[in-house]
Amino acid sequence: MIENNHEGIFKLMLELVSVPSISATPGEIKMARMIYGKLEELPYFKNHPDYLKLLPINNDPLERQVVFALVKAEPSVKKTIILTGHYDVVAVEGYGALKEYAFDPVEYTRRLSKEKLPEDAAKDLESGNYIFGRGVSDMKCGLAIEMALLAEAAQNPCKLSANLAFLAVPDEENNSTGMRGAVSHLMELEKELGLDYIAAINCEPSGPGAPDDDHRYIFTGTVGKIMPFFYFVGKETHVGDYFNGLNATLMASYLNIALEARPDFIDFKGSEVFSPPTCLKLKDLRDAYSVTLPERAVAYYNLLTVSKSPAQILESMKRAAAEAFSMAVDHLRKTAASYSKKSGQDIGISWQTKVITYGELEEKVCRNFPGNMSEHVKHYIASLPESLDERDKAISLVGELLKYYPDKAPMIIVGFLPPYYPHRGNLGRTEEEKNVMKAVDKVIEEARQSYGIEMKVVEYFAGITDLSYFGFQGKAEELKALSDNMPGWREIYDIPLNELAKLDIPVLNLGPSGKDDHKYTERLELSYSLNITPRLLKFAVESLAKS
Repeated sequence: MIENNHEGIFKLMLELVSVPSISATPGEIKMARMIYGKLEELPYFKNHPDYLKLLPINNDPLERQVVFALVKAEPSVKKTIILTGHYDVVAVEGYGALKEYAFDPVEYTRRLSKEKLPEDAAKDLESGNYIFGRGVSDMKCGLAIEMALLAEAAQNPCKLSANLAFLAVPDEENNSTGMRGAVSHLMELEKELGLDYIAAINCEPSGPGAPDDDHRYIFTGTVGKIMPFFYFVGKETHVGDYFNGLNATLMASYLNIALEARPDFIDFKGSEVFSPPTCLKLKDLRDAYSVTLPERAVAYYNLLTVSKSPAQILESMKRAAAEAFSMAVDHLRKTAASYSKKSGQDIGISWQTKVITYGELEEKVCRNFPGNMSEHVKHYIASLPESLDERDKAISLVGELLKYYPDKAPMIIVGFLPPYYPHRGNLGRTEEEKNVMKAVDKVIEEARQSYGIEMKVVEYFAGITDLSYFGFQGKAEELKALSDNMPGWREIYDIPLNELAKLDIPVLNLGPSGKDDHKYTERLELSYSLNITPRLLKFAVESLAKS
């Protein structure tokens, strides 16, 4: 049985952590089955087997599954609150010699007492109020808290004023394959089971405030992420004949100057400001050494959003690309002028700035392609090595289409790479959103009165979360800029855009307290996480149910 108390949640968390469910490994399959098996033991689901499901993720090569469970209120109501979270974790290479103990938190914590740790981690270890290990914070404690609350609700559905659903997904740490696959299932289950989703609550961890900040935090939204890419087409020539060519890496270098950490590309909302754009990869696209100028290069960037749509971002990226192209040509003109003075040769630089979108490239190639381009693209993608990730496959496809593009002049192609996370905030537009904010106010008051804890509301959770996929806050046509300009859309990466545009579920993140997620010092603060967070989550659910 699963008990909703300190001991029960701690025991369940250790069981969940013991399964090494590293993203994109068979461990995720084992984890889903374990979660399903734990819930299947509950009497409620023995009596209502149709309310517990292992749902397939379409076209997932690993055949991973989503766990869905539902406890229906009695008497019957439509309004439903979703408890959600991910069951995958990141890898453990950073654990070094203690790697074999990473999924045994009790033993790992014991062994860390003999290791030299960073000062803050050492202090927490000595306090006895923290347990260390992969997944204790991110986010198997949160899952255990949700499962314990679901189990308690299942013991007496008559006490519920709303249905309580549980959704556990894989792959959040990678490409959110699980949540993207769950979107369609949520739409189908809403109709099949007669539900009306009024809120989704995640239990991602958030650490305590800075040393001089004693507040705890509750989040009413999540930041978005989009990955613009730039494919640079230069002009090859021997290095001894430099000015007859155009080095693609020169354009890439100026693009990085034009975009990296530029404040005018930072998205913000009110007083909340997020990280600036940063380059995640910049490289030339040739495999071997050569004394020929690199003709092709690529760069892609991490861009966080809280207000801008893919269409708006595409336009701003086109402007950045044009600026970079112009800067590269100006650089060459100045260099050529200096070279001309010294050599007595008259050197002219006549490259014209050209920036196109991936959608424009695809459209032009489609008109000129000698055959069925759609079938050609499918076969090409299928032929790529499995070792390539989604981004490299998409970049390779751009190069393949360029073979059939008639204009061979230097240019920069702009588009998007996976993954894409829409931003989602509480805009206060709907009754459901307003009810969530009322519940948040009640949780803050409950934390203060019952536990002497001051909580702060933060509109956007700064880390990427699956809450992004509980609905797109914009017009459906604004997503077309994404799908039209992502190489290999549907074949390499896909989001059910129609369903995403129809979903509109207010979100909330109320999680345990942890530190150093993704590091070997990942740890969970025990007292707050096991004693207070479960009670605040239950209070939040009850407040929403009565709204």
